[in-house]
Amino acid sequence: MVMVKFFVSLSIILFFTRAAWSQEVKSQLEQMNTNAVNSEKNKENYEKNQKTAEQNLKTIDDNLKTLSEQRNQIRKNSKKADQNVLTMGKQELQIQELVKKEKVTIDTEKKQIEQLQVKMDQVNKNIKKRDENLLAYKTKLETISKEKEEWLNQKKAAQSLEKSIDEKEKLAQTDRGEWKKKAQAYSAEVAKWKNEANENKALHKKYEKLNK
Repeated sequence: MVMVKFFVSLSIILFFTRAAWSQEVKSQLEQMNTNAVNSEKNKENYEKNQKTAEQNLKTIDDNLKTLSEQRNQIRKNSKKADQNVLTMGKQELQIQELVKKEKVTIDTEKKQIEQLQVKMDQVNKNIKKRDENLLAYKTKLETISKEKEEWLNQKKAAQSLEKSIDEKEKLAQTDRGEWKKKAQAYSAEVAKWKNEANENKALHKKYEKLNK
């Protein structure tokens, strides 16, 4: 805009000082008008360009602000990541210690398993021996059962025989009672006839002596 005023003033001065050159001045004025129009168009174009540049600057500034915020957030996240890495490192050490303890415990428990396995083997051996004992006991029980049945049969036979003996004894006792009665009767008769025989013998001797 300042340049336009400068050219206008210059043209006026040249017009008054150089009247003889009116045609040239006219030509120059036309040129100046053309220049003014062109300058106005250039001004409008540059204003548009300026506006575009300002908008681009604003966009870039916004982008820079966003990038700065992102950078701050990244740095914040990076710092947080460092803290988390440090925390994870501590947790990792703790877990490694726990792993060591677990391994020691596992070794201890494996030894316990080995000891238990020895005991289990011994117990299984004992169980096998007891199974053998049970089989032997079963065989013995079967033998005992058979012998017991035989003894029971013998007992039944003995009881039957004893019952027969009891019956025979009862009959014998009955016969004995009868024969005892008979023996007593016979004994009385024997005594009776013995006395009578003695008396007869005495009487016979007596008369025999008288006849001599």
